[in-house]
Amino acid sequence: MNYNKKMRSQEIKVGKTFKIDGRIFYPLVKVTHWKHNQEEFHCLSPLALVVIEGDMKYILPMKEFDDPEKLETLMDMIKV
Repeated sequence: MNYNKKMRSQEIKVGKTFKIDGRIFYPLVKVTHWKHNQEEFHCLSPLALVVIEGDMKYILPMKEFDDPEKLETLMDMIKV
């Protein structure tokens, strides 16, 4: 058995929603999982907040995105 094998996986998850003044906020985080030898590590990185305000939906990214389609894809993860 090879114990020096490294594995890394990533996925984007929708966190627990919260409400402030009639707005509903959906946090989006990237979960990274590493396995190396006999150890495992997890890391959460905030990506954006999707905000629902009345019949409007918009996204507040935590970093700059060069690809507007990526923002649309993230926003589409929230089904209202």
